Amino acid sequence: MRPTVKSALISMVTVVALLVGCSDQPVEIAKAHHRTHFSPPQVPPPLWPGDNFDETRARAQFDLANAAKAKGDWSHAREAAEAGLALWPIDIEGWETLLAACDAQSDVACQHYATFFHAKLIGLNGLPMRSATLGFQNVAENEVGQHVDNFVYDQKTLDMATRLWVFCDQHDTIRHPTDEPTEQAFDETYPYVPVLLVVGVGAGLLTGIKSVAK
Repeated sequence: MRPTVKSALISMVTVVALLVGCSDQPVEIAKAHHRTHFSPPQVPPPLWPGDNFDETRARAQFDLANAAKAKGDWSHAREAAEAGLALWPIDIEGWETLLAACDAQSDVACQHYATFFHAKLIGLNGLPMRSATLGFQNVAENEVGQHVDNFVYDQKTLDMATRLWVFCDQHDTIRHPTDEPTEQAFDETYPYVPVLLVVGVGAGLLTGIKSVAK
């Protein structure tokens, strides 16, 4: 009597069931895990005096920069904006003031510098602070003259990347590699970022800066 397809399938299922039943190893079902954020381990930044960052003093410089900008005094606007960014380097409006001054002075190198960091900060929208720390570390560890995409790193860019690396590390709430990644995202710590992102998209700002800073 020739076996039918149905009987053959039943036999195969029975054999598999018997083999599983005789196995000494329990059958485990894969479990799916979901995490909102994954934060890589902390990387020690360079030594940096903690009092070098001061939002109050930075704000005073940004006010001077905006006042000079309103008068068309681009030299003083640029000087004050850079002084403010040295004290508080994550200030988006400070970078925009510096970029405006660089444009007004037709300083291409300064335009690329300001555009690079403006775009980097905008790109942090929704990311955990650890990502910001590692992102600026990756930039800071480049060599002067290294060409990445269409941007060439100079010493000024690497110095600011180091400053931002230290700043973000100091504001990173995870202080040990085994800690759970429960820290706030960058835009939750600095809530002006998503608002400016929407404005930037509406004005078409990101189209130009993304081609310079990646």
